[in-house]
Amino acid sequence: CSCDIKNNLADVCNPNPCENEGICNATTDGYHCSCQDGFIGKNCATNLCDPNTCENGGTCNHAPGGYQCNCSEGFHGDYCQTDLCNPNQCKSGGICNKTNDGYHCSCQAGFIGKKLLALVYLCESNPCENGGTCNHEPDGYQCNCADGFVGDYCQTDLCESNPCENGGTCNHVPGGYQCNCADGLVGDFCQTDLCDPSPCENSGTCVRKFGGKYSCDCKPAYTGTLCENANNIDPCMETECLNSGTCFSSGSHFNCECVAGFKGVNCEMKISDLCNPNPCKNGGICNATTDEYHCLCQAGFIGKNCETSKYLCNPSPCENGGTCVLETGNYSCNCLDGFEGNNCSIDLCGSNPCENGGTCNHAPGGYQCNCADGFNGDYCQTVCNYSVDLCDPNPCENGGTCNHAPAGYQCNCADGFFGDNCQTDLCDSDPCENGGTCNHAPAGYQCNCADGFIGDYCQTDQCDSNPCENGGTCNHAPGGYQCNCADGFNGDYCQSDLCTPNPCQNNGTCVPQAGNYSCVCIDGVVGSNCEKDLCDPSPCENSGTCVRKVGGKYSCDCKPAYTGTLCGNANNIDPCMENKCLNSGTCFSSSSHFNCQCVAGFKGVNCEIQISDLCYPNPCENGGTCNHAPSGYKCNCADGFDGDNCATDLCAPNPCQHNGTCVPQAGSYSCLCANGVVGSNCEI
Repeated sequence: CSCDIKNNLADVCNPNPCENEGICNATTDGYHCSCQDGFIGKNCATNLCDPNTCENGGTCNHAPGGYQCNCSEGFHGDYCQTDLCNPNQCKSGGICNKTNDGYHCSCQAGFIGKKLLALVYLCESNPCENGGTCNHEPDGYQCNCADGFVGDYCQTDLCESNPCENGGTCNHVPGGYQCNCADGLVGDFCQTDLCDPSPCENSGTCVRKFGGKYSCDCKPAYTGTLCENANNIDPCMETECLNSGTCFSSGSHFNCECVAGFKGVNCEMKISDLCNPNPCKNGGICNATTDEYHCLCQAGFIGKNCETSKYLCNPSPCENGGTCVLETGNYSCNCLDGFEGNNCSIDLCGSNPCENGGTCNHAPGGYQCNCADGFNGDYCQTVCNYSVDLCDPNPCENGGTCNHAPAGYQCNCADGFFGDNCQTDLCDSDPCENGGTCNHAPAGYQCNCADGFIGDYCQTDQCDSNPCENGGTCNHAPGGYQCNCADGFNGDYCQSDLCTPNPCQNNGTCVPQAGNYSCVCIDGVVGSNCEKDLCDPSPCENSGTCVRKVGGKYSCDCKPAYTGTLCGNANNIDPCMENKCLNSGTCFSSSSHFNCQCVAGFKGVNCEIQISDLCYPNPCENGGTCNHAPSGYKCNCADGFDGDNCATDLCAPNPCQHNGTCVPQAGSYSCLCANGVVGSNCEI
């Protein structure tokens, strides 16, 4: 349609026909009155503020192109006709308070939301995954995760990254996970293969057994538990040193001298540092064993090298056909035409912005209105053929669009501006706290918060709640915060004590280190986790006694009839003269060897083991001591452990609330509470 300005006037300007100080301009076909602000009509006779059309106490002021209503607090609209708090815009019991620029909701506990937006009950949508329980907190909510799951939403399955090596099976347990190892494998991650390196001497074959044990299949020329006894054959005749190694024999023993880059009894292992450079991506931590490595992935990543992001785009959070794009630690949605919002959830045609029967169609950059006959404008708001064009010149400021309306004109404001003439910039009041940046948005404005701050106004410091446990330090970081953990702790919240339970075997002492731990082993024990007792099984032959030494060494105390490093040399003395068979066992000798024939109920080299001894092997876990009792046995547990076999760790999970520290005690525990917190479990 065309919007023509029709002036069919037929007089001159003397005397001046224009009222209210209007200016008369002569034309070829009559005259035209240029009216002062707030007056309209052929002769400027109509005062737009008389009568006052502003409702609810609003004040009518003349303005370019017509008039403007200055509204009382809590009212808005071209005529101040809308009471922002009636009906109450605040959901879920929120209280509506009128302000100079609109209204503000005071929310009930457990609810949040922007001004002018509906509130949401945080736990109603059950954000906690994998059986986690959602609990309200003063500034939001917290997920209590089921066994074996961690993360803000319990989204990380500790077993999904397959931390158990060498075919071990990962099982969820309180406080994390536990690995059930295949035959012949031990260690927290099943990383220690009892047959690698092989303990079997003289090229014997190591056979893995159930329960973390092994046995040796010997070459024909050798016998013994470790194939340590020679049958007077040159051991180098039966032994092959691999990878160009050279074999040297000494009595019944051999030694392979390996070339550079190889090690092992038979030079079978190639030496390499599998964690340098670090193969683990996305902040994964590399742990290396002899011939392989394992990546401990950060939350949200899986795969052998932590290369795959898990939850951000699977399933896709983008609605209405939007495409999910992974970014560093986050995601973004590429929306189809006509949709917007972080997750493409806002349909720009959903509110039907096209007036006067216009049809809304999705279009690049937003939407487009197809207007009915007799209307035009971005929103079909303009009626054709006005006699006075109040939109020329444009009274709308800050990029606003002027549209004709029955009472004069109406401004459609650009994002982030409001007011009858779009004169108010919502970001001028600096609503974003803590260094947040205010950006204009379709709903008004949006705060882009500085690192470590969240909330509609960036009012919440994520470190204020002290989320880092066990003395960890909270630091602001892109996307939220990051915990710098004290020595010996790790995890998103420093919740994992690397020394509890003690990873050091054979009574080794766990020493906390930055993001890790080390084990101080007792005499005669070696290995990163003190897993190798050099005297178990004993390397000493002919009933020699293995003595543990400082520095991960051992020596053999031989019976009088034997000499040698491993007591392998006989002195031609009847071995039954020096070897007593205990518990009524009978001694039989053969050359330099002896054998005890035990009576019923006993076993062992010297018949020293009573088969019915319930304390052998020790059934008491976590360092507990086994004592015989009339009804069987009784475990005396180490501090902080309980149960018939000391299997229950009283501090895992941590019973101390509000970041309290659990201190093990004999058969119990106590809580060290943070400042201002009391109670046996820091619950008050």
